[in-house]
Amino acid sequence: MSFTGFTFLIRFLPAALLLVYLVPDWAKNAVLVFLSLFFFAWGDLQGLPVLVGILLLTFFGARLVAGTEKKSTKKALFVLFLLLQLSPLLVYKYTGFLLGNLKGLIPALSVPKWVAPAGISFFTFTAMGYLIDVYTGAQTACDSFVDTALFITFFPKLLMGPIVRMQDIQEELNRRTITAEDLESGSTLFIVGLSKKVLLANAIAKLWEEVSLLGYGALSTPLAWLGVLAYSFQLYFDFSGYSDMAIGLGRLMGFHFPKNFDTPYSSTSVTEFWRRWHISMGNWFKNYIYFPLGGSRCSRGRQIFNTFVVWACTGLWHGANWNFLLWGLYYFVLLIIEKFFLAKPLQKAPVAGHLWVYLTTLVGWSLFAVSDFTALGQLFRALFTGQSGYPAAYYLRNYGVLLVLCALLCTETIEDLIQKIFKNRWIKAAVCLVLLLLCFAYLTDATFQPFLYAQF
Repeated sequence: MSFTGFTFLIRFLPAALLLVYLVPDWAKNAVLVFLSLFFFAWGDLQGLPVLVGILLLTFFGARLVAGTEKKSTKKALFVLFLLLQLSPLLVYKYTGFLLGNLKGLIPALSVPKWVAPAGISFFTFTAMGYLIDVYTGAQTACDSFVDTALFITFFPKLLMGPIVRMQDIQEELNRRTITAEDLESGSTLFIVGLSKKVLLANAIAKLWEEVSLLGYGALSTPLAWLGVLAYSFQLYFDFSGYSDMAIGLGRLMGFHFPKNFDTPYSSTSVTEFWRRWHISMGNWFKNYIYFPLGGSRCSRGRQIFNTFVVWACTGLWHGANWNFLLWGLYYFVLLIIEKFFLAKPLQKAPVAGHLWVYLTTLVGWSLFAVSDFTALGQLFRALFTGQSGYPAAYYLRNYGVLLVLCALLCTETIEDLIQKIFKNRWIKAAVCLVLLLLCFAYLTDATFQPFLYAQF
């Protein structure tokens, strides 16, 4: 069930909100757990046992780990349950990749074609983070199975995040009040996020699709860059739009999730970009991999190793394919270069920093978007060799206004301006109403386009 589908918008969401608002406080969490499992099962019934299994492992594992005093036993239980939590993700997402690569050496090897449960990377990382926090003492084990279930399965964040920690919403799990301000800000965030996805991401996606269908080997260099630029806008508005919708839905039900995107394309360094892009994922890797390895408080060689591990894991988290690993290692190299050589020069020359971010992120999204290495090689030749081919003029005429609009709406300046305008409630209400009507009109005629990050 997609946030942009009429089944969700017209049927599920109104019914869910009505139930949450009408039932007594003591029943709200149980109702939300039921709604969340129903939401998941509607789109992926076969994956439901995996989600429920992760939930049971997490609740009972955390309770056992927290209740064990002997350090060696506590550690053994923690490692056991952590591996059990991780095993479905490894089996569904990476077994086929591993066996597929081994098939070149062992032709008779059978490669299973399993379909990973929706959102498995997100709910697995949520569950693992909670168990780690309980083991390290950063979080007490939750006594309530219903509260733990809601923390893991809450439908706004279940499939694509944000990846929140239990301590982020602990108090609201126990007791929450839905204020008029929550209703206003939650509705606004949801409508803005829906507009990002429907009116911007879906629209600009057509440019990237058209360019890709031409074949990368047939593109002129300007058109190749134009196509990658379109993909970068699509990915940003698609994922930040989902995050806004998720955060808005959470607020409508009394939960306050942290921001997940902070105008990353306004950054002046790649390091800053990754502090602003998919913030919850970056924090997860920082808290549970980078810091435990030693972070930056160690020798230079060790810092490089720690960064390598984090970005290799980040790449593979996005998908079991060599292009994702290459994408992760690409950012590892860029971040190391910045950390030891370019940090001060970029701080002194913000214009050069913006150009550096634009260039490196577009190259990075090229690696991210194209999994076939032959096609990827063709795209890079088109990008960097001055290749002649289909010209960009036709596509600029068709998509020029949309590209300019996307570029402007990516900036911190425009976002700040919108926030100032939205301080007037009447203007905000009018804008949101117009956006909502436009979204419904577009969805009525358009073909369904899933969220890009749903595949992860």
